[in-house]
This record gives sequence, C-alpha cells and structure tokens, in this order.
Amino acid sequence: MLKSKRTPILPPPSPEKKYEIIIDSEQCDGCELCLSFCPKDLIEISEDKFNSRMLHYAIVVKPEECAGCRQCERLCPTVSLYILEKDNKEVINNE
Repeated sequence: MLKSKRTPILPPPSPEKKYEIIIDSEQCDGCELCLSFCPKDLIEISEDKFNSRMLHYAIVVKPEECAGCRQCERLCPTVSLYILEKDNKEVINNE
C-alpha cells in the first residue's frame, strides 16, 4: 500500500474532550445544511422562533451528544455556528 503524506485539516475529535455547539441565531438564515450533515441529528430548525430578519434559525436539541466532528461548522455558509471544545476536567470542575 502506498504511504500518503496527506494529513487531516482538523484533528479528529478527542474522547477526552466535551464539545458544545454555539449558534448565533441572528446570523443564521435557516438553510438547513447543518441539519443535513450532522451525523447525530443534534440540530433542528426552530418552528416557532424567528430572528430579527424574520427567519427560522437552527437550534441544538441534544447538546450533550455532540461528538465534535465539526461538519456543521465547516458547511455553514453564514458562519453562524461553531464548536466550543472543553476538557472533561473543566466540565467536571464547573459542575
């Protein structure tokens, strides 16, 4: 097998870390790309909430299950969401 010199753009998710999806509701235009590509179906479009532009926006429905794959972050055309990465030690100390 040939050896590749290619490396991933982002490091793979770490099991020692906790991930949180942060969504800027004012920036989001509800395009649903993040919904389509989230492997765990953690994001939905709000049905009864609107931003100041009168658009439905994305909301996180199961935040504790985020694996940190960053698919939603990479694909968002309005850059309205990002993944916040925390060490599990920090999470335990804050509780």
